[in-house]
Amino acid sequence: MKKTILLLALAMFTAQLFAQDDKDDKAFKFGLGGTLSVPLGDFKQSATYGVGFEAMGVYSLSTNIAAFAQVGVNVFKGKSGYGDAGSILHIPLLAGLRFKSDGFFVGGGVGYGSFKGSGGSTISGVMYSPQIGYDLGSYQILLHYSSTAVTGGNFSYLGLKFFRTF
Repeated sequence: MKKTILLLALAMFTAQLFAQDDKDDKAFKFGLGGTLSVPLGDFKQSATYGVGFEAMGVYSLSTNIAAFAQVGVNVFKGKSGYGDAGSILHIPLLAGLRFKSDGFFVGGGVGYGSFKGSGGSTISGVMYSPQIGYDLGSYQILLHYSSTAVTGGNFSYLGLKFFRTF
């Protein structure tokens, strides 16, 4: 867990160090960033919190509409008393639309989510994620709810993502 946090901090520092000041008039933006998450519902029974690293691409279709894609790796700490209390790895793949105005945006994505426990078991399914956020030009911050429909229920979590865009 410490290595994940250290790598995340190093990636954010490196991105800032080599960043260039460009105007925010690009049709396509690429972003790298971190995420902090809190499990909800069925998932809350087996995990306590999550941290991760994600990449995204955003393409402006018009002044107020953008398409996006996100992929990442999130690691959730397993709860004591549930199995071996190891880590739970989550790989989200999302694509969707955003509606934006004056820096604010709201949207949602659909895709595929895969969870792998430390015991080797894997469960996956269709994922959806409504999002709301703010674009600061070179940075984006967004709040999201993500849920993956799995056999017997849903694995859901609430999270906060920070992206450095290029």
